[in-house]
Amino acid sequence: MFSSNKQEDLKDKVTHLADNVKDNVGDVANDVRHSAEKIGQNLQQKTTETKHEAMNVIDSLKSLINQYTSSSNVSDIKNQILDKAYELKGTVQDEVSHAYSTGKERTVQTVQEKPLLSLGLAIGAGVLLGYILGSKQSSK
Repeated sequence: MFSSNKQEDLKDKVTHLADNVKDNVGDVANDVRHSAEKIGQNLQQKTTETKHEAMNVIDSLKSLINQYTSSSNVSDIKNQILDKAYELKGTVQDEVSHAYSTGKERTVQTVQEKPLLSLGLAIGAGVLLGYILGSKQSSK
């Protein structure tokens, strides 16, 4: 009888913990969704800015080509085109790097703010993945 009370008490605690994790998972999911939307908006804005910069570089290249079309100095044209291309490459790399680091920082911040919930999500994902992979192996 004493053992049965402990089992019921333990079962109640586990059920309560599972309910808390479920509630917290919803909160974290909303936080992550909100962060992802913000990152998406920032990335879209940066992409638009980068597009405008690329269009400016293309216009600059067109004017250089028009300027040197009458001359035979192909080497100068080639060097200027390469310089503009490297400039554009650097801009794009900077924007992508910034977007990646921002996403990483927000993820780390969310995990640090809610470590137990993050641990619960990781455990849940592991159990789900184990179930999926285990069911495929057992069917063979």
